[in-house]
Amino acid sequence: MKVLSTILFAIFAALIIALILLQPKKETPEEMEAKIVVVDEDTDDPIEGVKIKIKTTDDSCAELTLTTDENGECTFSYEDSEATITILKATKSGYERVEIEDYELSKFEDDDLVIPMKEKDVEETGRNIGGSGALKITLMWDDPSVDLDLHVVEPNGFEISYLGGREGQMRDSRTGGELDVDWQPANNQGQEIGENAVWARPPRGTYKASVVCYGPEGTGAVDCTIVVYQENQEPKSYSLALSGQNDTQAIPDIVVE
Repeated sequence: MKVLSTILFAIFAALIIALILLQPKKETPEEMEAKIVVVDEDTDDPIEGVKIKIKTTDDSCAELTLTTDENGECTFSYEDSEATITILKATKSGYERVEIEDYELSKFEDDDLVIPMKEKDVEETGRNIGGSGALKITLMWDDPSVDLDLHVVEPNGFEISYLGGREGQMRDSRTGGELDVDWQPANNQGQEIGENAVWARPPRGTYKASVVCYGPEGTGAVDCTIVVYQENQEPKSYSLALSGQNDTQAIPDIVVE
């Protein structure tokens, strides 16, 4: 009887193993590669360093941030060819922002997505942000989810800036200098992204301008531009690259004679 039980147990175990082995294997979803190429709208030259933020309906690539290489290219993988890019934002300092909605991932099976970007005339764009005066310092960037702050230290040592929204810090009653545009993601959507400090009659001396990356928390690298407009002088543009939240970058001193 003991021998029979052992034989039956062995047969039962063999049947279980056979059933396991005969189970159909679950197929691993096939990954497909998508390539995005960014080129200059006027020259067709590839644009390096474009930041591309993507949100999709495919869990394998639901939210991505990509950066184009020296060939203007970046790639990502996806699994569901029926998924859709719900929103794609391409930004780079000095270029106009591009937004694409509802782009089907299945299109990548036939061809790359080529995005033309138009170079921005930052000096002309800056003129339309805030007021004008004998001295105007304008900060511009392209990512609407990021909050940058312009700071300007006047010759008298007063620092014009937002600094937590204190009204007394945004205007110097002695010089007439003021921060007349303070852009914030929550309040200024739809407007040109930028901040502006302006003086109708700036006192002589040295002005020190800088930009601080306020956030939000987790903000990565951000490119921006500061343009200085001085009466009877050609505008001067400065491109800056901030590493992330709380980083500060300054431009050369501005001298009013």
